[in-house]
Amino acid sequence: MTARRPTLLAVAALLVCSGVGAVAVGPAAAAPPPETVCGVCGDGLAAAAEDAGVPLTVEYGAATIRVREDGSGRWHARVRVDDRAADRLAANATLRERVVRASFDRRTVVDTPRNLRTSVANDTLVVTFDRPGVAHRSLGGVVLVDLLDPRARRAGLDLEADRLRIEGPNGTVVSRAPSAATVENGAVVWRSTDEEPGLGSDTRLAFALSDGPGARALTTVGFVAFGVGLAEPSALVLGLVPALGFAALLLAVARWGDELPTAESSRVGTVLAGASAAGVLLAAGSLVGPDLVAPAVAETVLVFAALYGAVARLAVDADSVSPRAALGWTLLGALSVAAIASTASIVALRAALLSIPAVLWFPLGRARGRDRTATAVVALTLLVAPFGAAVLYTPSASPLLGILLSVFTTVPWAAATVAFGLPLYLLGRGPDADGGAVDSADWTERASVD
Repeated sequence: MTARRPTLLAVAALLVCSGVGAVAVGPAAAAPPPETVCGVCGDGLAAAAEDAGVPLTVEYGAATIRVREDGSGRWHARVRVDDRAADRLAANATLRERVVRASFDRRTVVDTPRNLRTSVANDTLVVTFDRPGVAHRSLGGVVLVDLLDPRARRAGLDLEADRLRIEGPNGTVVSRAPSAATVENGAVVWRSTDEEPGLGSDTRLAFALSDGPGARALTTVGFVAFGVGLAEPSALVLGLVPALGFAALLLAVARWGDELPTAESSRVGTVLAGASAAGVLLAAGSLVGPDLVAPAVAETVLVFAALYGAVARLAVDADSVSPRAALGWTLLGALSVAAIASTASIVALRAALLSIPAVLWFPLGRARGRDRTATAVVALTLLVAPFGAAVLYTPSASPLLGILLSVFTTVPWAAATVAFGLPLYLLGRGPDADGGAVDSADWTERASVD
């Protein structure tokens, strides 16, 4: 029973700034079969050899992929086969190349290998070839491996090798590695004997000039920007319903906002800041200690609670904060949290970005009736935010499917944004030093006197 409240807190924060995982666009059964990364390291080679009349048994298959500066990849595969098959392949170069090329026709990531070379040495088939479009350079010279990014692929990936190694361009190190792989001497390695063998759902890989915080931040920003770049216009439909909801709510606040109760900023702000601090401690404890919640959920709660608590603490002194100062400090806090989150993970950065609309309700409360320009800036940002959230949730979706998906993604996000944002709005609308709210004319006159 003691874990119920922390769990509810985690779920609530997750609804606001969920950066966890991509939303499935269709049923798993509709996805095409996975593609092998090596191509000649397993069953594909054996099947192609049998079709060519060469019974063959693969005893061990390993491949190394070298990512080059121009984004292409150089494959070097070594496949140990049985003696009889090795002898036949060694004696007939034409047969050997035909078998190797045929193995790439059986759902591999390589459609047409370039600069193909084959040989046989010590019962080992050696295959080298090139493939373009394996990676691209992003911010700060970070190299993102598109070949492994699930957002750039329809099919999953199959290891089908005893060992797979991917190396970056000369002078680079791994700045982001898949959880199922190990980092060895500046490269990532998968083995069939690993505790979690194979290529899991999160296969994003990147190389940078260093592995410091700056390189990790650039890597994370690069991955998020890459996802935005992949977005199709049809995905924006996910933001339509939340944007209409925000528009209706903003109109209602403009019409009946004066009838909303004001909140005593010092007391309520302190409570919200304290609750946020508890959320930060809970999430941090789950990340470094016992797993109270999934790591992605813990990161999301940590980021949101940190930003929300910082703005709530500012709201403690709301009576002495001007609307533009409130907006400036809120944006500075969001930028700071996002910068720190970018050094942690993609989930953390997405959480920070999706949390910003919730905390913008505080400067909206400070600005309403006091500063029309600040009010317009925040209101416009809130109206645009659902479309940004739509891109972060689902890069592509058909219009009809997008509307359906929004019920499970951007609509809950928008509802929770309002649920967490309204208390900050009320704090911003709290009484000023003279004990009451002021309109824009009074605010201008007071500011000129000060």
